[in-house]
Amino acid sequence: MRTTLRLGLLGVSAVALLVAAVSLGPTQLLDLPRLIELMRSGPATPELERARLVLWELRLPRVLLAAAAGINLALGGLLLQAIFRNPLAEPYLLGLSSGGALGAVLALAAGATVVTWPALAGSLLVASVVLLLCRKRIAADLPSLLLVGVALGALAQAFTTAIILRFDPGALRSILFWLMGSFAGRGWAEVWILVPAALLGVVLVFVIHRPLDLIALGGESAHHLGVRVRLLQTGGIALAAVLAAFTVAACGTIGFVGLMAPHMARRLAGAPHGASIPATALLGAMLTVGADLAARTVLAGTELPVGVITGAFGCVFFLALLAKRP
Repeated sequence: MRTTLRLGLLGVSAVALLVAAVSLGPTQLLDLPRLIELMRSGPATPELERARLVLWELRLPRVLLAAAAGINLALGGLLLQAIFRNPLAEPYLLGLSSGGALGAVLALAAGATVVTWPALAGSLLVASVVLLLCRKRIAADLPSLLLVGVALGALAQAFTTAIILRFDPGALRSILFWLMGSFAGRGWAEVWILVPAALLGVVLVFVIHRPLDLIALGGESAHHLGVRVRLLQTGGIALAAVLAAFTVAACGTIGFVGLMAPHMARRLAGAPHGASIPATALLGAMLTVGADLAARTVLAGTELPVGVITGAFGCVFFLALLAKRP
């Protein structure tokens, strides 16, 4: 009962934050009645039409995209922390962000204006190579998977840096802004990609919540209890990779959300995944939406990359986790 109440309060808090994120900004849409008025069709004054344009074309898709990105990253972190039984695991340790960045930069260097699909291809390529190299050792030696991911990520980052150096200085700022993670300039096209991925991810992770609880006892114990350990590990890592790859492709690199959200969820809802999965999804959405709101409102007239905000808080969070470990 207490856990249900906490999840309910968390859901209400998430909705309140989403409404605040839609309402606040250079163009103020401050209260719920005004938002409802903007959503109605019919004749309106020029001022109302401008506010409606801000709501439908800028603010609402941006907030929905931020929420979906947070859910994807948070669920990826929860899966990897459960499978590796390592509280410091998170999606970008597998080199996915570097692979996505390389794909995007290659596309931009070739003159493309849309980088979503090249970035997705780069992330998935790195994930596939990692799983292929470790396919025979995944159950016995999970740390090697992380090492391969780190190595491939460093290689992709080296190629990305070499390509960036050849860009025109005028285009360099926008490329770096994308690489640091941002929801600026994204629209409904990215929303229709990322939101269905997030909803499907929640369903798939919840389906395997009982095996995830059992694998926490250890691979051998989980096997004796009927869990197909290797299949769960491979499938869970692949799902985390796909969710992170979609997010990198749509939004760039946004770090530490996959590390912070699962820890906060376990503190709030407990360790069993039946409760921590919805808590993780809600907290992931709140972290990215809150970071995006801060990125566009903290400095008047200037927008920070979202990755800067999450990186600052995530670094402190990471060091606090290390300090608490025996």
